[in-house]
Amino acid sequence: MQNQIKKSLPPFKAVTSKPMVFINVLLGLFGVFFLLFFLAGIIFIMTNSSDETGLDEIATVAFFLIFLFALVSFSALLFYYKKRMYTTTIIDEKGIRYLNKFNNVIIKDLPWNCFAKKEKVEYILEPPKYDVSSNTPMKAVFDQFYWPVLINDKVMVHNDAFLGKHFFAMIYSNRLELIRTFVLGTAHYRPDITIDPAIFVKHYIDPENYLINYRQRRQIQFFGFLFCVLILVILYFVVY
Repeated sequence: MQNQIKKSLPPFKAVTSKPMVFINVLLGLFGVFFLLFFLAGIIFIMTNSSDETGLDEIATVAFFLIFLFALVSFSALLFYYKKRMYTTTIIDEKGIRYLNKFNNVIIKDLPWNCFAKKEKVEYILEPPKYDVSSNTPMKAVFDQFYWPVLINDKVMVHNDAFLGKHFFAMIYSNRLELIRTFVLGTAHYRPDITIDPAIFVKHYIDPENYLINYRQRRQIQFFGFLFCVLILVILYFVVY
């Protein structure tokens, strides 16, 4: 049965993420600017008197603590995620690998055979209907994908948005292609793993031939843009 399923699938081809250089550089510079802004604020407050800053003693202490808290929090976040940051996602016949090209270190390696069934996980809330599921968290733009994996003899739920986790390599230009290769690879190498059909619909992937309908995607984006413009025009006339 599995051989019959595989024969009906299109051929699997490996894919490597392609970062959007310009946008990623902007995001990286924004992170650096954020860090330097609060560092400069602390240095400014420490090296200038109250008369020079125009702040009283209470305001000076308050601003110093705010800047210090922001700097320490941001630095701690960077330190915490330092060993988890990756720039590149590779999906091939071996599985999925997350690589940090800045130091040439593989951050995580998920072979196809480590994928697990949802029955292997104890869910606190209602378990998902499929082994591979997705949703869009609140205040998020991109979908998050969830599926159980067996790592170090322990089954845990892995999540992936098919984006980089590095300030200078966060957005991929071929994200749809990565998602398409992921679901096709799962069908090829783990036909026992079930995939939520909504994933195909939301990402313009034909479940029969696994082709991405870029035309439909452009149309939806175009009409979405027009709708946003219409809302802004209506708000403008309502306000003014």
